[in-house]
Formats: sequence, C-alpha cells, structure tokens
Amino acid sequence: MTIEQNRVIERTETKLVGYSVSISLNEALEKKVIEDLRGKLAHNRQEISNQLEQHGMYLVQVYSDCEWTPDVPFESIVAIEVSTFSSVPEGMIEHTLPSGHYAKFTHYGSESAIGNTYDFIRETNIASNRAFDFEYWTNVNSLGEKESVIDIYLPLDT
Repeated sequence: MTIEQNRVIERTETKLVGYSVSISLNEALEKKVIEDLRGKLAHNRQEISNQLEQHGMYLVQVYSDCEWTPDVPFESIVAIEVSTFSSVPEGMIEHTLPSGHYAKFTHYGSESAIGNTYDFIRETNIASNRAFDFEYWTNVNSLGEKESVIDIYLPLDT
C-alpha cells in the first residue's frame, strides 16, 4: 500500500445517484454493508439515466455533528455520477457534492488496507472537523487487488 500526499484541487459540483444507509463504521465492516451496496448498485446500474462514465463509483460519508467514533452511525452513500437528475430509480437517492476546494489523497493498494490511509490523513489534521468526505473508486472490479486506486477527497471550504 502506498499513499500519494495530499494536493489541493478545485472541483465542480458533482451529481450522484445511488443507495444510502445510516450505519457505524464497525457495523459496516462487520456486515460488509458497503460491499453489498456496491454490488447492488453495479447490478442495477443500467437503470440510472445520464451516467457520465461506465466503471467509476463514489462512496460519500456524511458525518453527524457529534464526535465521531467507529461506533457512531453516519450516512454512507454508494453512487455513480450523472449529468442531471432526470429520473431517479425507485429505492435510490440523489446527492450533490458541492463545488469547492478539496484535499485529495490517493490510496494505492487493496481496499482492505484503506484504514491505514485514513489513519495517515487523521495524523495530518487536514479538515478534521469536516461534515463529509468521499472516495472515488476508478474501477470497482479491482478494489481487492494490490493495484487498486482509490481517491479520497476532504472538503476545505466547509
């Protein structure tokens, strides 16, 4: 596993359609909830109109106002990018990532080792009180491989 140091980038607004669940990190890992949502979204992807790409997927993590611990529930959204919200399939939600400045870290390696990357990010103390962060999975089919690439974005404008 390697980590590419943070870069500050400017992003435009990003429209997403997918599935949402409120769950703690420990429960999500124990029950493999995110993996299940990712599989469900990949299976139902063809139902989503106006997709901007075929392989990428997002994980948005929206935190509550209380102090975060691995046992505190937060909202996780597994979604794909769309150009417009013309029709959202039943059971899915729409979510918009705001435009702005973001710190970007890139995790190279298996998804199972991403906890080490988040530990590194916490040590930098960048955007430590953020309302959300998100991951972009370039290719969801390679997340278990050593060559996997996951971009992590932390908002700096909130």
